[in-house]
Amino acid sequence: MNKTIKSLLGWIVYLALLVGLVWGTPKALSYILKSEYPMAAITSGSMWPALKKGDMVFIKGIQGKDEFEVGDIVVYKNPQGFTIHRVEEKQENAVITKGDANNTLDTPVKYEDIIGKTVEFRGKPLKIPLLGNISIALSKQ
Repeated sequence: MNKTIKSLLGWIVYLALLVGLVWGTPKALSYILKSEYPMAAITSGSMWPALKKGDMVFIKGIQGKDEFEVGDIVVYKNPQGFTIHRVEEKQENAVITKGDANNTLDTPVKYEDIIGKTVEFRGKPLKIPLLGNISIALSKQ
C-alpha cells in the first residue's frame, strides 16, 4: 500500500511539473522577452537558409522603430497571421521586408504592425530546429 501511494504521489508531482512547464514557459518567456508572442514556428521556406520550416524561434518585443535595423529579422501581423522576414529598408512610415529565399520584396509594413524581432545568439537567430513542427501539426487539426 505504501509503495502504491509513493508511486501515485510521484506521478502527481510529475504531472504538476509537466503542466507547470507547458503553461509556465510561455508565460515566463513573455515576461522576459517583453512580447505577447514570445515564440513562433517557421511555417514556410521563405527564410531559408537562416530559418527552415519547422524551426521554433524566440521573439523579443519592440516598442518603436528605433529598436530594429536593416538586416534584422522581424515579425509582423498581417491578415493571414504573422510573417517573419528580414528588414530590407526602413522608410518614414513603413518598413520593406523580404524573405531571404524570395525573389521579390514584400508590400510595405506599417511600423505599428511589427510586434518584435527574432532573438539572436552570436549574430544568428536563436532557434530550436524541428520543434516548430509540433505547432504546425497542431494548427492543422
